[in-house]
Amino acid sequence: MYKKKLFNRLSCVTLSVVTIASLSSCRSNTESAANEEVKDTAAIACPAATYTIEESMQDSFALLAPSKKSSMSLIEALANRRTVRSFAETALSDQQISDLLWCACGVNREDGKLTAPTACNAQEIDVYLFTPKAIYFYQKASHSLKLFKEGDFREKAGNQAFFRTAPIAIALVGDFDKMGRFDEEGKQFYSATDVGYVSQDIYLYCAAAGLATVACGNIDRPAITELLGLTNAKPLLSHPVGIEQ
Repeated sequence: MYKKKLFNRLSCVTLSVVTIASLSSCRSNTESAANEEVKDTAAIACPAATYTIEESMQDSFALLAPSKKSSMSLIEALANRRTVRSFAETALSDQQISDLLWCACGVNREDGKLTAPTACNAQEIDVYLFTPKAIYFYQKASHSLKLFKEGDFREKAGNQAFFRTAPIAIALVGDFDKMGRFDEEGKQFYSATDVGYVSQDIYLYCAAAGLATVACGNIDRPAITELLGLTNAKPLLSHPVGIEQ
């Protein structure tokens, strides 16, 4: 009886040792695979820009791929979200501009839907980028910029003096031609609602990226309408974006 008990105890010990060794091996393999994945991810870098958006007047060009990574969590970005009205003239990088536009309302799914929701997926909020050299139209589906007008029109994006110093500005426009299923009241209501989502996306990206912005509704809508040649559309909000002064 004693020998049988001793044999059972030794068998349990042996089994435990084998189990621990197996778990250690699995953990080692998992960590190794994870490390390789990190190395592979780190090795994938966005191609170097062949242009500088703030100095470019090309007719049309693809933006750098959005990085889609941040060292800051959503909760931290919300904690850091704030309005800033003083901007340095320091230029933003092409990567920052690419990430900003994608976060605002870029395509984030294979079905073509966006980072910002819109009523009935109308996708009626158009984004115009104002730089010191030109105005560009953001083409969501291809994540690219289309030259709209040459020249520095940043001060036209809003009535406030800081639009002249912020390196870029974004004008958000509701395109009613994309809202055929809505009546006039619905177009006004839902475009005003949807632009709020895009505006918040801009705020949160800026908070996460250490940039500054402010949503401005005090804009000269007739002047922007004329500048952009809008017909069945309405300028809703503008955002200067840059580094806090």
